[in-house]
Amino acid sequence: MARYWFGGAPADVVVAAGDQHDFPGGEVGQVAVLMPGVTLWCWDYTTGDRVTDLLDANGNPVTELTADSRGLVPRFRGPDSVERLLIGQPPSDDPEAEVPPKHTILTTSYPDIVEGLRSRISALEADSGGEYTASAHPLVWTMSGDLDTKTSPFSAANLDGRDQTVTHVRAAVAEAAGDAEVDVTIYTVDPDTGTPTAREVITLDADHLDVTVEPTWVVPDGQHLTVGVEVVAPGTGLRDLIVQVMTR
Repeated sequence: MARYWFGGAPADVVVAAGDQHDFPGGEVGQVAVLMPGVTLWCWDYTTGDRVTDLLDANGNPVTELTADSRGLVPRFRGPDSVERLLIGQPPSDDPEAEVPPKHTILTTSYPDIVEGLRSRISALEADSGGEYTASAHPLVWTMSGDLDTKTSPFSAANLDGRDQTVTHVRAAVAEAAGDAEVDVTIYTVDPDTGTPTAREVITLDADHLDVTVEPTWVVPDGQHLTVGVEVVAPGTGLRDLIVQVMTR
């Protein structure tokens, strides 16, 4: 995993309140002072636990940091995959002393992280053939109890605005004994004519209760998918069918 960079940016400085200053209009404030040589600890952003798994700019393990002569937080790397931390001065040994505040520090590696995400998104889009993929959830048909020869009255429409590639088809029955056999057919259906076209046939029997194939045919934009079941040999115990179709 990546260890991201922190510190070294113009905003990563240790600031303290300096001398009092009179401002126009009678306002009174204090001058901001950049504090050199301040010891700094890091804490987990979520849990608040102290983080000591740090690397300095040269890759050496360190447990704490020291602001440079200009008060700048030095460049360092955090634990694996951590993108934000809390940073501040360590607490005093005096239990009565005020606890120093902790501040959020974000990784300076965000441009690289974003670029990496963009590259991964581009690769996924190229692989799926479009701007998004529909393969996260399978299309599912089921038939409970004893199986009958029939075609499902329900169909799934391709509404993506592009052709979808069928990557996996799975058919499984809970039981099949003896010479029981059933053919499961995946059809594409023209919504204008209602004409089905058989695209994939899976045969299930006592020796093949659960079968997955990896076709590469497509469902044209606007067409539908449905499933037909033909009980070739009833046998005994031919029950409970599930069909899953994955597309992208």
